[in-house]
Amino acid sequence: MLAAIGTGAQAAAIRVNQVGFAPQAAKQAVITDNAATNFEVVTADTGKTVYTGKLSAPAVWKPSLETARLADFSALTAPGDYRIKLDGKTVSDRFTIRAWPYGDLNAAAIKAYYMNRASIALTPQYAGIYARPAGHMDDKVLVHVSAASQQRPEGSVIASGKGWYDAGDYNKYIVNSGISTYTLLAALEHFPGYFAKQNLNIPESGDGLPDLLNEALWNLDWMLTMQDPQDGGVYHKLTNKSFDGMEMPDQVKATPRYVVQKSTAAALDFAATMATASRVLKAYDQQRPGLSARMLAAAESAWNWAQANPGATFRNPADIHTGEYGDQKLQDEFAWAAAELYISTGKDSYYRAIKAEQLPATTPNWSDVGGLAWMSLAQHRAHLTPAADQKLIASRIDSLAASLTANWKDSAYRVPMQEQDFVWGSSAVALNQSMMLLQGYRLNGKADYLSAAQAGLDYVLGRNATGYSFVTGIGARPALHPHHRPSEADKIEAPVPGFLVGGPQPGRQDEKDCPVHYVNKLPATAYLDHVCSYASNEIAINWNAPLVYVSAALDQLTVNKTTTGASMEPKFELATLARQEELLQFDSFSNDTALALGMKVIELARAAGKSVAVNVTQDGTMLFYHGMPGTNADNANWIRRKSNLVNRTGHSSFYTHTEVKNAGGDYDALPGLDMREFAAHGGAFPIIIKGKGRIGTLTVSGLPGWEDHAMAVAALKAHLKIDANI
Repeated sequence: MLAAIGTGAQAAAIRVNQVGFAPQAAKQAVITDNAATNFEVVTADTGKTVYTGKLSAPAVWKPSLETARLADFSALTAPGDYRIKLDGKTVSDRFTIRAWPYGDLNAAAIKAYYMNRASIALTPQYAGIYARPAGHMDDKVLVHVSAASQQRPEGSVIASGKGWYDAGDYNKYIVNSGISTYTLLAALEHFPGYFAKQNLNIPESGDGLPDLLNEALWNLDWMLTMQDPQDGGVYHKLTNKSFDGMEMPDQVKATPRYVVQKSTAAALDFAATMATASRVLKAYDQQRPGLSARMLAAAESAWNWAQANPGATFRNPADIHTGEYGDQKLQDEFAWAAAELYISTGKDSYYRAIKAEQLPATTPNWSDVGGLAWMSLAQHRAHLTPAADQKLIASRIDSLAASLTANWKDSAYRVPMQEQDFVWGSSAVALNQSMMLLQGYRLNGKADYLSAAQAGLDYVLGRNATGYSFVTGIGARPALHPHHRPSEADKIEAPVPGFLVGGPQPGRQDEKDCPVHYVNKLPATAYLDHVCSYASNEIAINWNAPLVYVSAALDQLTVNKTTTGASMEPKFELATLARQEELLQFDSFSNDTALALGMKVIELARAAGKSVAVNVTQDGTMLFYHGMPGTNADNANWIRRKSNLVNRTGHSSFYTHTEVKNAGGDYDALPGLDMREFAAHGGAFPIIIKGKGRIGTLTVSGLPGWEDHAMAVAALKAHLKIDANI
């Protein structure tokens, strides 16, 4: 491996996101300890000045005790490769401005999970130079005495293969797998079009499932093996008694592997993750028959075990000396599991179990998952039963986002990170903050929330007090020596790419074990790019997960100015369209309702002098169809395709159209969908029964898509007697 690279004084004086920005993104760099008052942005190859600006007033950032000035070049939107220049000589790292700037980063962050798979050989076809033989097949795992039961006494042998190595070590832990896998599934659930485009070149590519889901399934399949089928309890971890050495997975000393103690935290994290996965897998029952139903049943079984064993907190048995993940406070786990089960089953008893009034919204980490409950409730708010407190859901998300944004505005580095956030895995803290800010933005469209979320990604990609990109293989100065056994033992100079390292944290618990010393010890600078540094430079699956989510979300949500604005179509906010779906719901629905609704559309069209075709379908059965003079078979085909999209996504066809358009995508060529069968144009609206969910569609065709949508909404408002301005 390369010698350790220093930090602090050796880092560049201009700290900037070393990957780049979307044209419409907030764009800022930090200038440290420099007398300059102005800055330039120049083209990277020719040095031509394209933008000039004035630096902000100097301010001290307490976590690093640096005097910082901000260079804001958000107004620069022209695509290209650039550098920031000071004093006519000092230049920054190269960065780019372009649409979808984080596609390669996102793919690398997901592919890192493939590179950390257990129980499979990584072949050159998929892993390139990082190919390796299989290790830890886990087909003969022993039941530890702490996990023994009458049906599975101590020493019983079970098969528990697949899964991801948790971090720099070779063990597998349910608690950390829960938040990791959920976050990947949430990214897919929130931005399905983004991931439909990807081909990650993994063994499952091309099987009809998004590759992100394929990768998540490698771990979900393992998680299912960790549930005791006799009682629904879930083993806390699968582990050696002690950590393996710094060797390749196939070369470590053969020692017994154990499943260790069932715990309440493991059962609840398992339940939440499986309930989430059951929703995502519903659309892929043909590829994985029965798996969605199996996962939901497993989730409810784990929940029941946790209810019967609410205090089974985990401590390492005396003979086990690997990672503990020993959470002693479980209110948040109960709430998260209840929330996911409520969303997936519609049972009000689960909503009551959340105890929502008592649950704060916090930035998630493995030991505090309450924020994930609010994240999922906000995502699915249009389909919740009347038991859910919609105002509380919105206020929890908005209050957290507002608090993080206030910290961002007050920061000399213009990041939400505060001194107390520099804990173990501080890089992931920054990204989990961004993830929650993005929930606020998706809820109400406040621009500052999106800008503050961008700052979290900027931080891990170079706008930090060390000058490093904390993602291996990404940026001008990436971490080179992660605490990661394969990266150290494979004799390849560059580490496995796509991993987020932990980042600065002043505890420096590894200092006594390191042959080199930390150069700096302040909260934001206590970082060591050396394989010895498990306290600041380890990798972990739960840290990579928000990197996947945030990079995809920023690509999807940041509008590319060059691809919008040319149409006559008015601009719509996704939050407005989601609000329509939330309000326009029925108490009941019948054939007579369908007739009245269809006739209301015809009435409105006649009054406006328009000609449309209208269709109302319930559970696949057409209850109403009428084509006004001037419509033809093409309109029936548009109705079919737009209705198919609603049934696929759960949102109005105009919601999907707007989501893709606002992100600069092509709504007539959605990856993964046969556009002969689907149409991302306005006009199809989900018919939703309160407390039950979507049961059909109302679809209008004959006008521009946004007008078709507006007519469907007007008819629903009139029929439901809703006067709200939506």
